[in-house]
Amino acid sequence: MRFHYISPSTLPSLSANSVHVALQCDALGREGVDVVLYAKRSVPEPAALASAVGEAYGVKSARLKIVSYHSTSTKGDNLRIAAMAVFGVLMDRRPKHVLSRNLYAAFLLACLFRLPLVFETHQLETGLRKWMQRLVMRCRHVTTIVISSRLEQYLTEHHGVPPWNCVVMHDAAPDGIEPVPSSSRRTQLMQLVPLADLRWRQVCGYFGHLYQGRGIEVVEAMADARPDCLFLVYGGNPEEVSAKRLANTSSNLVFMGHVYHPVARQLMCLMDVLLMPYQESVSIGVSGHDTARWMSPMKMFEYMGSGVPIISSDLPVLREVLCDGQNCRLALPTDVSGWVTALDHLHSEPGLSDRLGSAAHVQYRERHTWSARARGILVAARCLA
Repeated sequence: MRFHYISPSTLPSLSANSVHVALQCDALGREGVDVVLYAKRSVPEPAALASAVGEAYGVKSARLKIVSYHSTSTKGDNLRIAAMAVFGVLMDRRPKHVLSRNLYAAFLLACLFRLPLVFETHQLETGLRKWMQRLVMRCRHVTTIVISSRLEQYLTEHHGVPPWNCVVMHDAAPDGIEPVPSSSRRTQLMQLVPLADLRWRQVCGYFGHLYQGRGIEVVEAMADARPDCLFLVYGGNPEEVSAKRLANTSSNLVFMGHVYHPVARQLMCLMDVLLMPYQESVSIGVSGHDTARWMSPMKMFEYMGSGVPIISSDLPVLREVLCDGQNCRLALPTDVSGWVTALDHLHSEPGLSDRLGSAAHVQYRERHTWSARARGILVAARCLA
């Protein structure tokens, strides 16, 4: 099977959509699919792209071919990717399937050229893009993939009509994440982070962006409330990290900066607790885009795969996957005392911590890997053939 995957992404980059695209294409390749990926590249030389993507995301698929362009300008990136992709799809006379996360390419291929395709969308569009999104998702030869049941509901309300054919596929985590026994986590973590020594009651990890609504203020407040616990924050662009380091006065709160995704997943498995303090309004780093109502965070599934107990914000969309007391502890987004109580509870009941982490890992392994998601995409594509 041959797949044309049309992205909205720059590879490699810090954006969440680039991570999603790279890992999903890798999983499709491991399912025996030849994938042609269309994207912008951040490295000038085409020959350097494959190794840069492999290092950043941990993917090295022989079945993946990346068709790309490089530019220092960000203006019109999605249009340029769409033009490149539409040409590539129309020129390929072999049997193929198309998956587009690029709205412009989906509109041209589905509405103008009437090609069957899988259209994946993670947001509600506005203006001209809203009109295009509505036309694409109402085509009878298009299957729309959304990342949560909430997004399907909001799309229907936003457009006044539901997608013609819609499939909910939550985000995912890479296959093969193996938990580390709780008894040996700290010893292994100290080899990578010497600061995380035995003086700390618990080592808590946060992984992700530092955008507004990601809940860093909750982590900071928890660090103030529990000086005997170490809080390690991974992620953020260099400017954000520098600003946080300058403003930080807590010796038990450390902004570690960005690490590549394979390293981040290794570190997740070595924490005592993982924190996911999303607020009721969540930025993705793009002005006007708030995803809190329908998001499906990739790091949630990576956290689940780690087997480490999770404390998460209690938001309706996250309860599509998480259940308090079964695979995590939930706390109200702004209730710092609730977060601290949950942290103390996990420390006082190590058996509960192990049970929550184990249940989350089993759920990840059975339902939330990129390979499982790839198989769902293949079923959706074959139904359109």
